[in-house]
Amino acid sequence: MSRETQREMDEESREQRPVAPASARKRERTGVRQFLREVRQELRRVAWPSRKEVASYSTVVLIAVVLVTVYVFALDQAFGKLVFWIFR
Repeated sequence: MSRETQREMDEESREQRPVAPASARKRERTGVRQFLREVRQELRRVAWPSRKEVASYSTVVLIAVVLVTVYVFALDQAFGKLVFWIFR
């Protein structure tokens, strides 16, 4: 691609880009108090799970982790023995 073609493409892309208004370019930062107030408001809207739901979800996750761990351990042992058998 020649420099001239590149310049033409750059000019076209500049023309197509929307220009943000001056007020939208520079936004003021939110203060710490305002941030914490908004965090509290959002946390009030959260649908928190019940203790029973948390216990059941935790049980499912622990069982899944144990099963996957046993599966990976069994594969590791099998492939390890296979490699030692091949290179004996």
